[in-house]
Amino acid sequence: MRRTARLAIGVAAALWLVGCAASLPGRPVVTPAEQSAYEAAQKEVTRKPSAGRAALTRFIEEHPDSPLANKARVTRGDLLLASGDQAAALADFQEVVRRAPRSDVAEIARVRIARIELARGDARSARDTLGRVRLARLAPADRADAYRTLADSADDGVSRVVWLSKLRAETPQPEAVEAIDARIEVALARLSEPELEQLGKELGDAPPAASVALTRAELLLDAGDVEASRAALSQAESLPLAPAQAERLAALRERLAGRVAGSSRGVTSLPDFTAAEARGLPDTRAAHGAIGVVLPLSGPYAAFGEESLRGVLLAAGIFGNRAATDASAPPLRVVVRDSQGTPAVAAAAVRELAADDEISAIIGPLVSAECEAAAEAAQELGIPLLALTAREEVVRDRDWVFRLRTRPSEETQLLVESARSLGAQRFAILYRDDAYGRGLRSLFWDAVEAQGGSVVAVASYPPGAKDFADSIRRLVGYVLLDDEEKALIARREGIMTRARRLPPSEALALRAEAQAIHRRDGAPLPPIVDFDALFVPETAEGVGLIAPHLAFHEVTGVRLLGPDGWYDRDLVRLGGEHVEGALFVSHFFPESPVAYVHDFSVRFRDAFASEPAVFAAQSYDAANLVLVQLAGRRPSREDVRDGVLETVGYPGVAGVLTMGPDGNAHKRPFLLQVVGGEIVQVD
Repeated sequence: MRRTARLAIGVAAALWLVGCAASLPGRPVVTPAEQSAYEAAQKEVTRKPSAGRAALTRFIEEHPDSPLANKARVTRGDLLLASGDQAAALADFQEVVRRAPRSDVAEIARVRIARIELARGDARSARDTLGRVRLARLAPADRADAYRTLADSADDGVSRVVWLSKLRAETPQPEAVEAIDARIEVALARLSEPELEQLGKELGDAPPAASVALTRAELLLDAGDVEASRAALSQAESLPLAPAQAERLAALRERLAGRVAGSSRGVTSLPDFTAAEARGLPDTRAAHGAIGVVLPLSGPYAAFGEESLRGVLLAAGIFGNRAATDASAPPLRVVVRDSQGTPAVAAAAVRELAADDEISAIIGPLVSAECEAAAEAAQELGIPLLALTAREEVVRDRDWVFRLRTRPSEETQLLVESARSLGAQRFAILYRDDAYGRGLRSLFWDAVEAQGGSVVAVASYPPGAKDFADSIRRLVGYVLLDDEEKALIARREGIMTRARRLPPSEALALRAEAQAIHRRDGAPLPPIVDFDALFVPETAEGVGLIAPHLAFHEVTGVRLLGPDGWYDRDLVRLGGEHVEGALFVSHFFPESPVAYVHDFSVRFRDAFASEPAVFAAQSYDAANLVLVQLAGRRPSREDVRDGVLETVGYPGVAGVLTMGPDGNAHKRPFLLQVVGGEIVQVD
């Protein structure tokens, strides 16, 4: 389909050029016979590409010097590209440039040549080729292709964003603009603050100037430069903002005002799991009525949707033989619709379920975009929607919408509170330099400062890194060393290398010799481990790679801290002794000794012959929150909404839950620790 569209654009451009060339004075005149033959060939192109290619070849052979021959070569080159014959296509485009280097059709040919050069991995040649193109003389489609190639071949992030900005301005289709914006956000995330400042000057007020200013404001605030961050924020406020950018701006305003998102209710102010269990589980056996479910049961998110559906069905007693538990229990309907992971389908499903007067609330969906569409429909129709998305903004200005996922700010708060309770005062952060790592770095830093601690060292590493030596060395003071100090460190590392090859008893003397090496003023050489705890926002696999590197570089005696991404049964196998004592959080812990969590895990395994995952746990809690209302004879939608809003300290299997007044749940996640080579719950 894309090839056909591009071919049509190429043909249209060639026909446009025909009319221009035929009317210019001093140029060879197109004879009627040439015009007729050329138009006949073009008709063949639109009818059948293979026949069109043959017709163009005949035209070129019969009229090699015609003003139309180069147009025919460009069109034939496009057909050859579409068929996969890159070499023959390149020959056609190069012939056009050789024959008429200053013609408009040569400009089109150069754009095609650059694209082929880039496809062959020669980005520099592609840039050089496009540097000879007069972009203003291109038709819009060809100019957009040139901008795309320039962005793809750019050798620095600033240039890439500038060209993407120009491509965006040439792109009329909204869905294509969204794809370009996504590329721009990825590129911005990789730029430094000075690069962002330079980019802002080059863009002026043109999109994505607002994103550039916001990204720069966030980096400046992370670095502690509040005034410069505020200035960048003011610049962003003066520019047109998309909804997502407005949300970022609001969050940044809160940070600048010294408020951490979600900090108004500290996580430890919620009951822990033992206290929640002691309060008792609500009895839902008398629940009656109907619950709607909207989940992606087909498409790329089907596995997560199926897992979530199982949680709802288990809560509703479909696989727990609810009738046998209470023979007098009235029937409870669960009405399920497939959202397909698509916003329009999700919204339509909500509308269909809302039309059933017996349905008191809807559980789902999962994916951010479909949740937004579903929430808009639920708000309009006045039916409670318990969304399972991570996107906190889905509840904004919507009193019928609730969000149940654990908030990242609450993960970091619990980690800091727990580390502080164990005596940690000074913290360091080693993070992956992408949106995930930077986001958790900022939240953790905010939580440390809000609780009176201090962050004394920060270092990053690129996504996909396997070697963390440089990042760790920056973390522990291997910067700003003079030549003498570097020589001392090299000497010490040589001694340590020899020591590692010896049995422990024989290595002791060498290690003592190495550790006795100091700066000339007696001060210690790096590594200077002046922090009590180190936060590493990573996956279990990632920290499994990093932890041994830390030990190798003598970063020892500190407690490792991690987010939910650490939870994996293989964490200890991956990290070994290097993760012993580490603290991390999880949204769900199926091996929890808490009785009601253990009961859920056993029932899930019995019902589905598989291990429960967090998606099932969260949907199980969501369904139970509705069932509590239905069991209490609160069947109306208003009653269900009000009851869910009043939830305090609910013993959820995916975290102890209190519903915030804005519809965002506040949850205490599981606090886990590696003890004796095992992952155990310590909260």
